[in-house]
Amino acid sequence: MLLKCLARMSWALPLLLCAGLAAAQSYPAKPIKLVVPFPPGGSADIIGRTLAQRLAEQMGQPVVVENRAGASAIIGSEFVAKSAPDGYTLLLGNVGSMTIHPFLYPNLPYDPIKDFAPVTLVGAVTSVVVVTAAMPVNSIAELVAWAKANPGKLNFTSSGAGSSTHLTGELLRLRSGISMEHISYKGSAPALLDLVAGNVQLMFENLPSVLPHIKAGRVRALATTAARRSTALPEVPTMIEAGYAGFDMVSWQGVLVPAGTPPEIVARLNAEIVKALQTREVREGYARLGVDVLANTPEQFAAYLRQEQAKWSNIVKDAGIKLAQ
Repeated sequence: MLLKCLARMSWALPLLLCAGLAAAQSYPAKPIKLVVPFPPGGSADIIGRTLAQRLAEQMGQPVVVENRAGASAIIGSEFVAKSAPDGYTLLLGNVGSMTIHPFLYPNLPYDPIKDFAPVTLVGAVTSVVVVTAAMPVNSIAELVAWAKANPGKLNFTSSGAGSSTHLTGELLRLRSGISMEHISYKGSAPALLDLVAGNVQLMFENLPSVLPHIKAGRVRALATTAARRSTALPEVPTMIEAGYAGFDMVSWQGVLVPAGTPPEIVARLNAEIVKALQTREVREGYARLGVDVLANTPEQFAAYLRQEQAKWSNIVKDAGIKLAQ
């Protein structure tokens, strides 16, 4: 009986391989859907639409952006995780939905590692440590000294509890030993308004949102959080330069597909997206948002996800953050 089963499998395996190869060669045969798990008009939406337009030109099929916002990107991410693994439903995943949420939400309806196949990173933005114009500090060292001289008086805000910007602030608190209270807002816009008004003192915010306020002198930039200085703020030092080794925190975006998508289709998508990211229109469009273009192989992206999960899980644990889903 076993020999008969093996014989049948030996005949079936080449057929399956041929079917997979044929599907990859004819792909794409219909429009592709790129799910952006955020509302229209934000930086993630613009990143997705810029990429989708170029991909459509390259692949000869429409690439339609579908905004499925809600629950901190959980709704859109779950939708893609449960979609058919055929290469026609893509996710623009981000640092929160893929590497932070598993450690914040005990009932997350998807597993970022098991339920997705990584395709490639797309881009990343640095966060900026900014203070209100009235704060008497001009560097991270001066901020830490002020906080230690005025215990219980420093507060910081972010775009929401559990966001990458919130956790970046928690990392500074843990690394510097200062005391500061987190004030959570629903989005960066109201948080920035209160910072400019002087109702909060400190904020960790992604570059695209805060850059106009820095340029206008309404807030003061003390440091950026990526490993290298931002080309948009070349005069502002990094947190590493400020004395915090290994402080490399960015908000990244990447494309993923449902687990089980044929590797030939994943490879095709990777090649097309990497090609699109090298075009002038995409690079210039991302640069206007303060986004650094990134691209890598599916294997490199998978390793990056595991690395990011390890980093963010330690911050969540050490800061004692718990959120109810």
